[in-house]
Amino acid sequence: MNWLARLKKIDTAPTADPTETTKRVSVVFVGRDIAPLQKTGGYARAANDPTPDPGRWAWPHSAAMTGAEIDTFTARLASFTDKGLRLEDAEALADKLVTRDREADDRRLCLECFHLSGQHGKTWDCRNWQRAGVALRAKDAQLSAALVFQLQRCDGFAPIQSKG
Repeated sequence: MNWLARLKKIDTAPTADPTETTKRVSVVFVGRDIAPLQKTGGYARAANDPTPDPGRWAWPHSAAMTGAEIDTFTARLASFTDKGLRLEDAEALADKLVTRDREADDRRLCLECFHLSGQHGKTWDCRNWQRAGVALRAKDAQLSAALVFQLQRCDGFAPIQSKG
């Protein structure tokens, strides 16, 4: 007997009795209920767990900056770019100062001093030239860019006051 004959022999019509009720399959989810939102907020710490320290992956455990260092870096970056430095140069100087702060170096940049006036690419002047010892007369108090960007100890240094 060939396949076609076999297929024709098979009764494919459903045997449904119109008087019987149709059976339906229903799917029921079995599982635990979702907890209230206040309890699914995340990992619950034990009462004796130490408080989490977000700075544990930062300095001095790695080269990463702490939150305070990032804030200081950002403020310095804004100050240096306001004084006319290119962003790349300002970032390099601010990064150099992060290292200086970590090493507790007492040298300063003229760029960090309240008494510095001028813009990059123009003239830099020290308004505290006598105490700093950079000139004998006020008209000679112009500073070279090499001196302004050099870490140094200065008797006339006064930090820039923050605006906050």
